[in-house]
Amino acid sequence: MIDLKKIPTSPGIYIYRNTAGEIIYVGKAINLKKRVTQYFQRDDALGPKTQTLVSQIDSIETKTVGSEIEALILESSYIKKYRPKYNSLLKDDRSYIYICISHDPIPRIYTARQSTLPKIGDVYGPFPSGSAVLSLLKTIRRLFPYRSRINHPPKPCLYCHLGLCPGPNPDPKIYRQNIGKIKRLLTGKFQILQKQLKQEMKYASAANQFEIALERRQQLESINYIVTGWKNLTNLFEKINLPEDNQSSAISELITTLNPYLNISKINRLECYDISQMGTKHFVGSMTVWQNGQIDKSQYRKFKINTKGTPDDQFMIKEIVYRRLQHPEWTFPDLIVVDGGKPQLNAASSVTDLPIIGLAKKFETIVIKIDDNYQEINLPQNSHALLLLKSLRDEAHRFANRYRKELMSKSIL
Repeated sequence: MIDLKKIPTSPGIYIYRNTAGEIIYVGKAINLKKRVTQYFQRDDALGPKTQTLVSQIDSIETKTVGSEIEALILESSYIKKYRPKYNSLLKDDRSYIYICISHDPIPRIYTARQSTLPKIGDVYGPFPSGSAVLSLLKTIRRLFPYRSRINHPPKPCLYCHLGLCPGPNPDPKIYRQNIGKIKRLLTGKFQILQKQLKQEMKYASAANQFEIALERRQQLESINYIVTGWKNLTNLFEKINLPEDNQSSAISELITTLNPYLNISKINRLECYDISQMGTKHFVGSMTVWQNGQIDKSQYRKFKINTKGTPDDQFMIKEIVYRRLQHPEWTFPDLIVVDGGKPQLNAASSVTDLPIIGLAKKFETIVIKIDDNYQEINLPQNSHALLLLKSLRDEAHRFANRYRKELMSKSIL
């Protein structure tokens, strides 16, 4: 006798067995009790195949989980292991979707059906819900960018500009490390992955690799989000705690902080500038952009320093801000941020009347120039406004360094 009152209301998977103890069907649900109860309603409300399934159910087992991603992967593992009869009858095997990771030097990730599964490569599935899998892959790709095409064009693709693809020439070691993390996600090894990201964040911070430490923290926060509490994967990739998220509160906090000094009432576009140099040549600058609620990589710009042949960060900041202002078609920013303190702030403010601040690295101090005086502000380290400024500054630093390295490689060739 099946007692539906004992079915929990928690999210998880439900397992139907026949009188021989064989698993004949596995499914997942946000509310197990509500979903299972639907099978035992009036016969005329069920299809003929479902009626046959229900007539053979002798016992029900449930396994509760904390999130849909866990349920999705657990359901898949049970279907793969036991091949329940009615999972095939109620949903044609050929319509199940699989996630595949190739064994190429730069592995790619893609989906396939039973008939098109690769002979070589790692295969995860089967997954009954194609839409859930596609949403899951969108979420994963925001965390760990990957390739989905066999051959990448020589120039960055659309996904590269969206931060979802590592580009035509990714670092093989780093890329494979990311693939390893994706494999852990797809096999449900969430705690191992969380521990790994914590360690990488700690080591990067100890080595003063703050950009890497910030990236690992953001990835860790995102993983924590998707494995705690039931989240709908359909919209999950738009909600997880990535650098672009919490931006509305960040901008509101930034306006509140700066308004008494710079009279700023809105910020729709934010630009940050940094300089990268080495030795006596290869002086470059970068501009990164936040607008329309997110960091916009399509608006990034790089500058080769033209008017200075010796190291001089202040002069170079002045040059790239001046040159940027010669392009009104790029849309002028509501606020400019320069990497540095008073010297860099002075240099940039000498060529524009637009609101401008400096972000001094040592204590992440916001520096504001008011006539000939300076105001220094230190926001809490967990401030959304400060995290946004740091993210944009770190992006400017990364983008400038990459451009300098490109020029150095070309000069060697």
